[in-house]
Amino acid sequence: MPVITQSRDLIRTDLLACPSCRSPLAPGFALVCTGCSRRYEVVDGIPCFSEPDVFYDHYSSEHCPFAVSPTGLKLALLRILPFWSWREWKFWSRTIPKCDRLLEFGCGRGREVFLEKSKETIGYDGSLAFLRDCARRYSGVALGQLPRLPFVSGQFDVVASSHTIGHVAVKDKDELIAEIYRVLKPGGVTAHIIETDSDHPAVKAAKRVPDAYQQQFIEQHGHIGLEYADRVIERFTRAGLKLKTRRLVDAIIPSVMNYRCFLGVPKLRDLPEVRWSRRLSDWSGASKVANAGYEIGFGAFHRTAEQWFGKPRYAQFMLVAFTKPL
Repeated sequence: MPVITQSRDLIRTDLLACPSCRSPLAPGFALVCTGCSRRYEVVDGIPCFSEPDVFYDHYSSEHCPFAVSPTGLKLALLRILPFWSWREWKFWSRTIPKCDRLLEFGCGRGREVFLEKSKETIGYDGSLAFLRDCARRYSGVALGQLPRLPFVSGQFDVVASSHTIGHVAVKDKDELIAEIYRVLKPGGVTAHIIETDSDHPAVKAAKRVPDAYQQQFIEQHGHIGLEYADRVIERFTRAGLKLKTRRLVDAIIPSVMNYRCFLGVPKLRDLPEVRWSRRLSDWSGASKVANAGYEIGFGAFHRTAEQWFGKPRYAQFMLVAFTKPL
């Protein structure tokens, strides 16, 4: 795996393996597989196991900034108050152990919390635009396409992804999970925020407007592989991973963030099944005080009632972690 230096002239091969035959790679101006002789280019110090993905290179211009961790007074408040918008950071903070080496696939520009948790953080993504930025912070990055992970087996204490598995085609999911299992050390943790298919009344109503549903829920962010939450969990456990944590998201009332991203468009916003989310959005947007009240109230709702009464097949996202048996 390359360690990105200021001169970008050093590539480590101790973590990398050919994604086709898993043989070691010989370094040089390009990486050459010692088994099948495939040649992989190196661009700006980044080993490339595929061509950059045009969709995600364009996507990078508008989405996924580097995810910073809170500090100071904000950090102190977040340790006490259940702010909704910081639920994902709290999930990572509580789920990811301190470790030697962490792999994030679909890394985008990266997450500060992973740098805080791991001595060595490795990023893997299909966008060269994302990786050029991520390489400034992570210990190393590589470009390629899922489901293959071009890494030596059993090298990572943690394998994580955020809003990525819903972008992987259904036919490729079992292979991706097998790859996660392969590169994870025994006793390691794999944690993910996963977009899911949903039978929530609001989503089912949106599905009755096929063109709007396709644009908002599938094409907008590349969600080509949405599956129900329980189906995704079953894939992981069937691969031999043990469920550690599961938190459902948007399983009772779609959040304001969900509404604004997916449902708040002319063809969908006036559906009767969306009215509560629309009212919450209007109310929370009225003032900073109202928004703070929403953030704390909905955050508390998410941590309690949503987990107690939410149905897995109603969830639109899931925060989930597994362990690999020793």
